[in-house]
Amino acid sequence: MQKLHLPHVLLPAEYVSLLKANLAVVPTPAPIFDVIRPNQALYMTLENAFKDFDDGRGLEKTMMALGWPNFRDRMGSIYIYKKIYGHYPVSTSMELMEEIKLLEQRFFNHSVHGHSRLFLLGFYLKMANFQIQHRENNQFLEIKIPEEISPLLKLSQGRSEKVDWLILILTHFLHALGDKLVINALMTGKKFEDLYELITPDRRKMMFENLLAYGASINEPDVFLYEKI
Repeated sequence: MQKLHLPHVLLPAEYVSLLKANLAVVPTPAPIFDVIRPNQALYMTLENAFKDFDDGRGLEKTMMALGWPNFRDRMGSIYIYKKIYGHYPVSTSMELMEEIKLLEQRFFNHSVHGHSRLFLLGFYLKMANFQIQHRENNQFLEIKIPEEISPLLKLSQGRSEKVDWLILILTHFLHALGDKLVINALMTGKKFEDLYELITPDRRKMMFENLLAYGASINEPDVFLYEKI
């Protein structure tokens, strides 16, 4: 299994803040637009991209009509389009979001309802892969979440609020130790600390650097400050 290198990616701050918030039920657009409105350039970009859905009542009403999940997805497509073509689009495109939606659906049963942590991880990976491919001049290079993660998550108790961190940590254990060892360890009640002790120093360093890169990308140092994920 090849080494896993996660890059630090400059992600849109307002969008990341929304993806980290619990917006399961949004009775008014206020919490969302309290984040968006101060950035007038972003607000105007969204107005332009969502004009096909605007019935004349404004962007806030458009968001309420679409619902937060749909608005979130389409908003993400604007950033991805910009990354690909170098300028913002005049409309949104759900086709650009297929990979992210597939990742979200893949691990949906392990995430807390109303949180967008899986979507956030998918968005980060999408943008990270663009960055890696551009840097290496290789469109086929990409970071993927191993298939073996699903059975590992089934061994966890309940749903995880920060399932993105859980998936990344388990991915590093798989890369460093292999699926059989990790599955057997978790089935016998071993803790993450026990698995971490089995990893070689160079793999530990890589794991720490990768998690730092992800935490910096989403502006979240929590995993380094608190024990529970």
